Amino acid sequence: MNTAQPRKASKQACDNCRRRKIKCSRDLPCDKCSHLLLNCSYSDVLRRKGPKFRTLYPLAPSHPLSQPPPAPAPEDTSTAHDGYNEYTQQDTPASLSAPSSFFQYQHQFQYQPLQIVPSPPDSSTDSDYSSNARPHARRLTSPILLAHVNVFLKYLFPIMPVVRREELQRDSHHPERVSAQRYAFLAALCAATHIQLNLDGGPASDTTAVDGRGLMSGEELLAEAVRARKECDVVEDMNVESLLTSLFLFASYGNLNKQKQAWFYLCQATSMVFTLGLHRESTYTSLGIEDAEEKRRVFWLLFVTERGYALQQSRPVMLRNSIQKPQVLGSDDPILAYGFINLISLFEKLTVSLYDWLSAGGSYGDQLPTPASSIQSSLCNAPIASLQGVLEIQQVDILITQQWLQAMMWKLSRHGPDSGETDGRAMLPFHLPIVIGKAVMSVIGAASQGAVDAHGIGMEQKLFDLGAALTNLTTATTTPGSQASKPPIPNTDVRELLWGILTTLSRIRGSESYLFPRLLEQSKSVLGMDCSITLGNFLPDLAPPPAANAATIESAGTPVWAINKRDSWVVGVRDRGEELEDGEAGMIIS
Repeated sequence: MNTAQPRKASKQACDNCRRRKIKCSRDLPCDKCSHLLLNCSYSDVLRRKGPKFRTLYPLAPSHPLSQPPPAPAPEDTSTAHDGYNEYTQQDTPASLSAPSSFFQYQHQFQYQPLQIVPSPPDSSTDSDYSSNARPHARRLTSPILLAHVNVFLKYLFPIMPVVRREELQRDSHHPERVSAQRYAFLAALCAATHIQLNLDGGPASDTTAVDGRGLMSGEELLAEAVRARKECDVVEDMNVESLLTSLFLFASYGNLNKQKQAWFYLCQATSMVFTLGLHRESTYTSLGIEDAEEKRRVFWLLFVTERGYALQQSRPVMLRNSIQKPQVLGSDDPILAYGFINLISLFEKLTVSLYDWLSAGGSYGDQLPTPASSIQSSLCNAPIASLQGVLEIQQVDILITQQWLQAMMWKLSRHGPDSGETDGRAMLPFHLPIVIGKAVMSVIGAASQGAVDAHGIGMEQKLFDLGAALTNLTTATTTPGSQASKPPIPNTDVRELLWGILTTLSRIRGSESYLFPRLLEQSKSVLGMDCSITLGNFLPDLAPPPAANAATIESAGTPVWAINKRDSWVVGVRDRGEELEDGEAGMIIS
């Protein structure tokens, strides 16, 4: 019974292929729609008279920014953008498959030329759909939006569970019908997805299409999102959607390492939390269960984002853990909610006084307001041991964040009076960065590349901080007069860990991290490199660190270097005395 429908539809090309004038396989879905993650349908009725094709289509891939068609009659638009009457089950795809790796779609995203289609003098507005809508001369087309939305749902939704899947996909099919505020939200989401996952393919990627036209890059998407945002009245029409738009703009600028702009939009988003009352538990009592849970997730995502960014950039924090956390058992996806709760619990360990101390310029001679050893102990004992069933992207985020926070506490503890034991508090272990490094490399070695890369520049910064802690550890033991008070450290362990971190940074998100040269320069003395070295001569001549033994290991859980059957260096973790077998899973180094 199910095979009859595709045969009926095979008499003509599907709607998308017919409009784009390309060859169609006439399947359901056809090959072109499957590749571009589009909703394949055969609903258009071919007319025998009149022009064969219209002159402008919103789905045309050659026009990422297009002019919307005239709005339909008022009687067809009795609801806002989140409730069209004309939508049917066929219009809302239930299972648009995302790619197994977002890097295979870099080519697809790159070859979408940026072309502005001017609005004709008599162009209509979308005011029938929303009172907030304004005239617009251009908009991103449906294929661009759908491609980015589906990649977002696959890779970023597990760490940003704050959107409604069905509404997001539905609005992406008809960007010309949504309000100006909704379009700005969609454009910002696309920009954040494109930039965080580095879909441009790195600085060496070609920036011109085969026909000589420019390609649409992540920064061009960001510029379009900022332009669309300027068409909205953010103050008068403030809601959760405008808050998330600011959050996605923060993520975009943060992943471009433009910290001034990133901090501005993060502050804007956190300020909206207070304006909307999301920091008060009483706000949620008058909301429905689904709406309340969605807004709780928004609040806690801002809470985690602000605290992670503020710790890296020495900024103050505004949000407090003042409301209940999202439910786990009653949620639509309990496993995702459980992982999200575990991540929240990590940042709750950090006190507000610690951030105040950092933002005030806490220096080497100042006393930490909260003992770093106390915070590190609570982080180390955080009840997140059972992550079975949690999504891999979330597991990587939780486990590496836990280790990174401990490394930051170790760094702060070495710079203040509480680095000693004069006040009766136990200092953090001197070798803690080595223990942390082994745990981090164990996580990276067991995870897929996509699960690591999905966290964007934040993952790069965490790995850099860990590498810097390892170099500081070595420097502390080689400083004249330090050997008397510092126990010796196993240099082999430090070198192995630094090589693993450097190699990860050299190819994270498909290209070299901007932090790679900086960490490589700091590590040259530890690795025994006296000559000038760059990425070009780092990877081809990659070899195991001096004195590294890949045959056996004395301590449990130590990363080891070994050669597999393809002569590629892998780093793995094994038990005491166990050898790394040929072909055993590990982190591929070359």
